[in-house]
Parts: sequence; structure tokens; C-alpha cells
Amino acid sequence: MKDEQIIDLFWQRDKQAILETEKSYSLLLLQLARNITSSKEDAEECVNDTYLKLWNAIPPKRPVSLRNYAAALVRNQAIDRYRKNLSRGRSENLISITEELEDIFGQVENEYDSLELKEILNAFLGQLDKKSRVLFVCRYWQAESIKAIAVRFHMKESAVKMRLARTREKLRKYLEKEGIYI
Repeated sequence: MKDEQIIDLFWQRDKQAILETEKSYSLLLLQLARNITSSKEDAEECVNDTYLKLWNAIPPKRPVSLRNYAAALVRNQAIDRYRKNLSRGRSENLISITEELEDIFGQVENEYDSLELKEILNAFLGQLDKKSRVLFVCRYWQAESIKAIAVRFHMKESAVKMRLARTREKLRKYLEKEGIYI
């Protein structure tokens, strides 16, 4: 079933909307949540919470892409779960990812809201070659490990790390050029 049809089911308050969303996107949502939480059980809870959030948000919202909207919701759920687990002394999966970007975005985040940052990142990503863009998104949006990315793209881990480091440096220079990063 297409996104628009599923969204129509949400608007009609038809419970079939949840089942159709699950059929279409459960694997994507589970993988994204698991990449962040490093726990199958936590990931499943995040996905279930996402279905509830979708039910409560549609209507009044009408997302353009149900896939992207659900992915953003599950990602936020997983990050919240990760933070909760971290405060309890569990899970260190995201620490390396945030450390990789911290020196770039530590100063920027305080000065710009999330919509501005999104536009800035999209403009930057639009300038990259396809492989660099995909690797960047896999690592920093989908929270995939270096090892998983290397396997997925038939690369050595060192090559993935080097490409990501070069992309981060390009991002830093891009932000400097735009007057965003000092």
C-alpha cells in the first residue's frame, strides 16, 4: 500500500493504518532503532511507541512521506531511549558518533535552530558525490557502525573511516565558508 493510502487510513482513524505501516516499514524502523539503542528489545519498544505517536499525530499532521516521518519519529524515540540507558550506565553506541561531529556542531547548535541546521546540512550533502553522501547518512543519521557500513558497501573499515573523516573536514570547511563555523 502506498504512503498516501496509509495516511488516508490514519485520517479515517482506521486501525488498519498501523498494520499497513508495520507491513511497509517495520524492518526499516527496527533497524534504525537498533542501530541507535544496540538492543533488540529497546528497538521493538521504540517502534511500538512510534506507531502510537503516528496514530496521535495523524491527523492533524499530514506528512508528505510517511516513511521519512516514521523514521524521524523512531530515531527520536531511540535517541531518548539511548540517553535513558546511558544515564543508567548502559550503551555506548552513539558516543563515538557524537564525538566525531562534536567539534563541528558543538558551537553551531547553540546559534541555529534545527530547521536552519537541516537546510545547511542538506545544502552541504547536495554537493557531495553519491557515495560520500550515502556513507555520511548511514553513519550520522542511521547510526550504523563503521563495520556495518564497510560490509554493506564492500569496503575496508579503514577506507570508510577515511572517507567519513574527509567528509567531516569538507563539512567544517563548508560551514566556515558560509560563515557558520568559527
